[in-house]
Amino acid sequence: MFAPVLALIRCRRPHFLAVMLVLASLPATAFALRVSTVPLAPLPVQPVWSDAYKTRQGDVYEAQSRIRTLQKAALLDPVKTAAMAQYDVTFYDLDLDLDPDAHILTGTVSVTAAVTADSLATVQLHLDNKMVVSQVRVVGAAAAFTHVGGLLDVSLDRTYAQGELFTVTVDYSGNPAGDYFGWDTYDFQPLIWSLSEPYGAREWWPCKDLNTDKADSADINITVPDPLVAASNGLLQGTSSPAAGKTTYHWRERYPICTYLVSLAVHPYEQIHDVYTGLNDEVMPITHFVVQDKVGAATSGYGPTPTMIHTYALAYGEYPFINEKYGHAHFPWGGGMEHQTCSSMAYNYYYQTFVAHELTHQWFGDMITCSDFHHIWLNEGFATWSEAYWLEQSQDEAAYHSKMNERKYFGSGSVYVPDASDFNVIFNYWTTYAKASWVVHMLRHVMGDADFFAALTAYRQAYAFSSANTEQFQAVCESVSGLDLGAFFSQWVYGEYYPQYESSWTSAPAGAGWRVDLRIAQIQTDTGLFTMPLDVGVVTATDTLKFVVQNQDQVQWYHFEVGAEPIGVVIDPDDWVLCEKTDGGVSGIAAQAPSSSSLLGAAPNPFNPMTSIRFNLPQDAEVTLAIYDVSGRLVRDLAPGFLPAGEHAVNWNGQDQAGRAVASGTYFARMKSGRTSQVRALMLVR
Repeated sequence: MFAPVLALIRCRRPHFLAVMLVLASLPATAFALRVSTVPLAPLPVQPVWSDAYKTRQGDVYEAQSRIRTLQKAALLDPVKTAAMAQYDVTFYDLDLDLDPDAHILTGTVSVTAAVTADSLATVQLHLDNKMVVSQVRVVGAAAAFTHVGGLLDVSLDRTYAQGELFTVTVDYSGNPAGDYFGWDTYDFQPLIWSLSEPYGAREWWPCKDLNTDKADSADINITVPDPLVAASNGLLQGTSSPAAGKTTYHWRERYPICTYLVSLAVHPYEQIHDVYTGLNDEVMPITHFVVQDKVGAATSGYGPTPTMIHTYALAYGEYPFINEKYGHAHFPWGGGMEHQTCSSMAYNYYYQTFVAHELTHQWFGDMITCSDFHHIWLNEGFATWSEAYWLEQSQDEAAYHSKMNERKYFGSGSVYVPDASDFNVIFNYWTTYAKASWVVHMLRHVMGDADFFAALTAYRQAYAFSSANTEQFQAVCESVSGLDLGAFFSQWVYGEYYPQYESSWTSAPAGAGWRVDLRIAQIQTDTGLFTMPLDVGVVTATDTLKFVVQNQDQVQWYHFEVGAEPIGVVIDPDDWVLCEKTDGGVSGIAAQAPSSSSLLGAAPNPFNPMTSIRFNLPQDAEVTLAIYDVSGRLVRDLAPGFLPAGEHAVNWNGQDQAGRAVASGTYFARMKSGRTSQVRALMLVR
């Protein structure tokens, strides 16, 4: 989900204040490291955005919009009681009448469930106390009930045995306005919305508000004044007119659904229709419910949706709700929410990765739901990673890695949420979204694409339309790959921080080729040692040779044989590990004569747009200095020529031989003087 502190965005108060609240919650160093110039659709009031903020606007809105004010302390606790473990919900029937003028919801909700305990005489449901219960019925007769502390206890008509079904019907009314339900307006017309994640369904309808108990199906009947249109889950079965000037929209969801994914969005919407053709040629409707003055923007912005569904269907299996629909409904939040079959979306934001994120949740979050919000990374990590995967499939691998590099997080906090009552932790952008997406990214590389995507298939087969936790996902991955992933999940999901690698190397002729000796040290001090496979690239003048090493000790040595003289060695050249790297250059320089030339280094490094490469000459000498990329290709000959003894500096402005700016990445400065040849790694960050 993408969405106030940011009730501010909902009520359209000045956006600069909302932005300051978002920025205040992020690490001070984060923005200097993640820069992009991707333009966004304009907001109603357009502040001056920093480039780094633009890159993550949708993601950060989603995260921050779910961090509610902490006024409702009672709702911060999911209130999972022993009584709720005694039954399993099979069906919800919601009949809701909305009065947008009085801000009153009048409802009748029936809950059908099967007894899982040995016997059951009292049923307990969640319902916020601002909603007033007028009557509860069981088997058509009034039943005794109490409604205290957000819990509705109902006495059944008799004691039910294990396996028996019962139905409880609740009549209630009230104003559910707050963090999860809103009576807003757009263009002077009502715009009524819900967004119940994580514990908000109970604020506007009685239910068992726990992820572990999905109803098998639900009917959602919404009565509104004309000309309002009500969008919800599943398929529209039709409309009826219960009274003059009113219309009831009858929605039916026939796939299992979690309570926080039940939704409504009400406005005099225009509808945009499209279709998706499934992998077996099924034709599924796509319907977008949009505010009238955004039809053009929405038609263009949501246009890629069928292609996106097809792309993800090939990777994750067929769209989970293929017999119903997909689409979007505009609402006034500053982000999006993955309501099942109909994502609620901000009406001013259409960036493709935003659309892709909420769509991905239909697989990861809606079809398979995190068992509780300790494990929300299984929802948000996959959705955030899938933004990059969409760019890889629709553009290229470079776009994939560029998007992932925007999400690097070098800070504290575990991906696992230790306190599921703290919204600030549940929806912390940097851990729940950014770092969690790197967990998926790294797992893909550790397992390899074949096993990784096979594991996603097996995960779907095991937990489709149910819920799962980290341990269950890990077990699936291990079963498919045959790998022991205990260390990976322990350090990346439950642990904090990241590895910092310091490397140095030396080379010497060996037989018909060269021997490379590589030293890797883990130098982090704020966490333990990491166990990870690491890619190593040995760069020669004509090629980059790839090796994979297993790294787990504080200091380890590795030896490689290559056919040509190496000019550089780089750790994790393609950025598959969330880490920091320090290149110590060529080790073993002390073995040379003290009078030999020496390449001292470069400053600044990393750099943008210019760095100064320094070297020392003990005597007058002819010097060559050139820049190579990681493939061994000559990028720029800096040609210092014959120079006097002493220390020198040559600048490189990040351009190639033709004067064109080169892309961000790792480059090598190679200096030769007499018999001395030395290399230093440079990092260009644009």
